[in-house]
Amino acid sequence: MQKPHIIYLQQNLALGACEEYFYLLMEGVDQDRFNAAFVCPGNPVFDSLVIKVEALGIKAYRYQPGSSNYQLIIQLQSFFRKLKPDIVHFNDPCLLGIIAARLAGVPVLLMTHHTPELNRKYNLKARLLERIAFKYCGVYAIFTSEYDRDTGIKKDKIPAQRSFVIYYGLPPERFSHKYDKKEIYAEFSLDDQCHIVGNVARLSSQKGQRYLIEAAPLIIKEIKAVKFFFVGEGELESELKAQVQQNGLQDYFIFTGHRADIPRLLSAFEILVMPSLFEGLCFAVIEASAMGVPVIATAVGGLRRSVIDGKTGLLIPGGDSRALAKAILWMLARPKEAQEMGLAGRKYFEELFTQERMVKKTAELYKILLDKTGRIFNSHA
Repeated sequence: MQKPHIIYLQQNLALGACEEYFYLLMEGVDQDRFNAAFVCPGNPVFDSLVIKVEALGIKAYRYQPGSSNYQLIIQLQSFFRKLKPDIVHFNDPCLLGIIAARLAGVPVLLMTHHTPELNRKYNLKARLLERIAFKYCGVYAIFTSEYDRDTGIKKDKIPAQRSFVIYYGLPPERFSHKYDKKEIYAEFSLDDQCHIVGNVARLSSQKGQRYLIEAAPLIIKEIKAVKFFFVGEGELESELKAQVQQNGLQDYFIFTGHRADIPRLLSAFEILVMPSLFEGLCFAVIEASAMGVPVIATAVGGLRRSVIDGKTGLLIPGGDSRALAKAILWMLARPKEAQEMGLAGRKYFEELFTQERMVKKTAELYKILLDKTGRIFNSHA
C-alpha cells in the first residue's frame, strides 16, 4: 500500500521562527508512514535550511519565482502535477501556492496560519488573491492557539470546520543542559549581583522593544543593578540604539545581535520580556518556559496561551511601558515567586509545547484530512 505524499511548501522569503517550526515538523515526520518533500524558492536565504532538510533524508526542491503572479501559479501548478502530492502543507498563507495546488487538483491543502492578527497591507490584487485562496480553494488551517483561531475565523473568514489548533513544540533535550551563569556574566563583563532582564526577538515594531526602553528609567530608579538584553537582529536596530542613547541608557542595554546559544543566554535571565503588539504563540516564550524562566508578556494573540497569568508569568496591556515597568519591578522584588513561576512554566512546556506532541497532533490531522478524500493509504498510527 502506498504512503501518502506530503509536500511542505515555503513561499515567503524569510528564515526565522516560522521556518524553524517547519523544520521541526519535517524532522519529526514518520517517514515510514509518509513520503515527505520540501519545496522553497531558489533564494540563497534558504540554502542552510535545505542542507538541514536533506540531511533528514527528505528531498528538497527549489523553484525560481516568475516575473508575475500568473507565471508563478502556472509554474507551481505544473510542479504539483508532476510530483502528485496528496497533501501540500503551506507555511503561512502562501496565496499563489494555494491557488496553484487547487488548480493542480491536490486533494488536501493545509496551511499553518502563524499570525492572523497581522495587518498584511495587501493591495487590491493581493486581497482578491487572498479571497480566492481562503474562500474558494478549500484550504484547511492550523492555528497555534485558540485565540489565533478565533481571529482567523473572524478576520480571514476561514470556516470554523476547516480550522484546527496545534501548539508549537520544541525538543526538550535542547533545554536540558546545565549552564554556568558565571560564564555569561564574564562574557558581558557584568557584576555577579546584576539582574538580567532579556528580550529575544526580531528587532521590529511588532515586538515592542521600544516599550522596554521607555520602561527602563522607571526600573532603574528603583533598582540600579540591572541590565536589559536585546537578543536578535532586525530593521529597527539603529533606531532602538538611538533611543537608548538619547535617553542616556547606554550603560544599561546590551544588544547581542544574532545568537545561536539562546538556551545558554536564557539560563542567565531572571525574566524574559515580550512586549509585542501582536504575536502568535511565540517560540521565544516557549524557550524561556523550557528553561524555567518566568515571562512578562503582552496579552495579545497566542501569548495569552503560552503564558498563564500569575502562574508562569505575568500578562500586561500592549503598548503600556508603565505597566511593563511595574511588572518587572514586582517580579525582581519577589525572586521566590518568580522562581516558582519559572518552574511552573517548565511543567507547562512539558505538558503542551514539545516537538513530539506537535508532530503527533499534526500527523493525526493529516490522517483525518486524508481519510476525507476516501483514498486508502498506509498512514495508520
